[in-house]
Amino acid sequence: MTTTNIPRPRGRWARGRRRSPDRILAGVLAAGAAVLLAWTVGMAFSIPPSEPRTVDWALLWCGFDAIEIAVMASAAWLVRRRDALAPMALSALATLMVADAWFDVMTARSGYLPAAVSMAAFLELPLAAVLTTAAVRLTRRRETD
Repeated sequence: MTTTNIPRPRGRWARGRRRSPDRILAGVLAAGAAVLLAWTVGMAFSIPPSEPRTVDWALLWCGFDAIEIAVMASAAWLVRRRDALAPMALSALATLMVADAWFDVMTARSGYLPAAVSMAAFLELPLAAVLTTAAVRLTRRRETD
């Protein structure tokens, strides 16, 4: 028995549901916020307490990551809703990613410097470039609508 004679469905629903780039970006940002939350909680319990009169590194890094989580989750929500403020949230998140890369590299101890440079070069800075491109694309699309 062959199935070549069975008619194929046609129309919009036959091809399956296509995901728009905005929905994909919102999903990636929401997943990124969840992963960063888990990373931050783990980091909060793994950084040894600081001595008196020195920088409290756990508070510094966990606080900065909490800001990134809030902005990332907000950006995901705004992009998903196609809100006019989405490009601003994406730009703010890109700026935070660049600042995070800078401070990771500048404050890394010698043993952790290769990991900090790798994270900056292969994760944080490319993500900042993608976020900036998405912000520009959303801004231009809004101008033509």
